[in-house]
Formats: sequence, C-alpha cells, structure tokens
Amino acid sequence: MLDTLGREHNCQTADISPGDVRILGSVLPNVGERVVIYLEGLGRVSGAVARRGQQDAAIIFDFTAYKREKLTEQLTLAINENLGIDAEERRAPRLVEAGPTPLARIQPEDGEAFDAEVLDFSLAGTTLRTTRQRPPIGAWVRVGNTYGRVARYLEGGFAVDFEPRS
Repeated sequence: MLDTLGREHNCQTADISPGDVRILGSVLPNVGERVVIYLEGLGRVSGAVARRGQQDAAIIFDFTAYKREKLTEQLTLAINENLGIDAEERRAPRLVEAGPTPLARIQPEDGEAFDAEVLDFSLAGTTLRTTRQRPPIGAWVRVGNTYGRVARYLEGGFAVDFEPRS
C-alpha cells in the first residue's frame, strides 16, 4: 500500500469486491486518506479509507465504471479458478436440453417490472437477456431482491453489477 506521503506499507487483503477492499496491516491509513494498493494478480487500485479498525481498514475504490467492470471480470476469473471452473467451459453456449433458462424479475427504478432470462450469475453481478427495452446504462435496477446498476449492453440484453444501495 502507498499512502498519501508516498510511503509503502505491507498489507494483506482480507476481503475484496468490485467496489471496495478490506486490508489488514500493522500500519494503516486514517479515515479519509487516499491510498494506492497493488493487488497481486489484479494490479493497481486507488481509493479513500472509509473505516479504520485496530487491525484493518476499508478502502472504497474511486475508479471508473470501466475499471470496476474489469476488476469484476478479474475477480470472477480468480473465483472460478479456485473452484476449478475452466474459463473456456464458462464461455460455452448454454444448451436448451440442459433445462429451462432461469428467469429473474427485473424492477427498473423508473419503469415497469419485467422478467428476463439469466445468462450468467455471480456474486458481482448478472447478465440478462430480454426482448424489452433495456434500462439506461448506470440506472439502478432490482434483480430479484438484489440491487445493482446497469453496467453495459450486449446483444439482446444487458449486464448488471451488484452494488449496495445507500
């Protein structure tokens, strides 16, 4: 970790999501302080300290939606590797014979609820297919009981990054 004075400190990642990270360390930054963290296998991220405990600190990332999307992809790949799921297997087309495609109830912030097919799902977000008009990129939607923002469009659908709603 690199603090605002340019000093490096060793730390360990305790928890990470596309929006924030909790670090452990003997030297921790203060609340409000901006830091840069080099995450092994994920690269450089920056943000501000939102909470500090005796042995840990929570940093909220301050990067663009594109960088958040890339981090989501990197985290998903890392999780899948740990679970023994091959990336090529995940990209294989879904087969109708495998069973019905699950549906999710989508409730846009400004609009009528509708059902969409779930193409992919992870702790970070979901990819949905629909014939209806897609909510605008950046709009809040509720997928089932989970809130998120529309992250990008894809042919015949859209992706939602799950985010806590304050």
